[in-house]
Amino acid sequence: MSFPPPWNEGPAASGPAGGQAPPPYRPGGGADAGRPPPYHPGGQAFAPPHRHPSGGHRPPRPAAAAWGAEPGRHRLAEWWQRAAARVIDTLAVGVPVVAVSFAVALMWAGAQSLMGYGGAVERNTGIVYGIVGFLALVGYETVCVKRWRRTLGKHVMKLRVAPLSGAGRQGPIPVASMAARAALFNLPNLAGGNPGWAILLSALLLVPCALWPLWDRPNRQGLHDKLAGTVVLRTD
Repeated sequence: MSFPPPWNEGPAASGPAGGQAPPPYRPGGGADAGRPPPYHPGGQAFAPPHRHPSGGHRPPRPAAAAWGAEPGRHRLAEWWQRAAARVIDTLAVGVPVVAVSFAVALMWAGAQSLMGYGGAVERNTGIVYGIVGFLALVGYETVCVKRWRRTLGKHVMKLRVAPLSGAGRQGPIPVASMAARAALFNLPNLAGGNPGWAILLSALLLVPCALWPLWDRPNRQGLHDKLAGTVVLRTD
């Protein structure tokens, strides 16, 4: 029986010629330089999370817009806009009210003369004239502000009356506040039949009410606005 020859450890199995061993493993190069990168699920190598160049976290996002930029919030009316609206109301409504008041006062005077109250006719006519004019103007302004939040003059000038608590937005206004606001501004009309009293009340009430928004800050309110807790806003 014959046996196979012993294992031959020839040059092919003993490594490179000259009997030298292969170079040792060097991380990052050498014998490992040709190896493929390690497998990662998904076919992509893991990337470290992004960091801000300064070494810290990402900067916070900018804050939301200030409340003043919110939709539905209107700017306060300028004084000249309010004055122009009042002039329009005076021409469009005040003049007809004066005519009606005068007509009613004349009818009252005629009735008083027929009843024999000749000595008090002149005085009573002035009182009736003032009361009718006052009630007509207060009623006009109260109804318009209640229903539309504006009078004819404010409609032309694109203004609205709003509650002070609304911070530039529309909101409910009590009818009593609207009536008080209109009454304070038109109070001098009660003395329409007495020029002396009319001038005095205008100096004490009408002028301050009309001019107060010029220096009132931050809400530009007239005295009648402060009484009612209202402001006048632009809607353009």
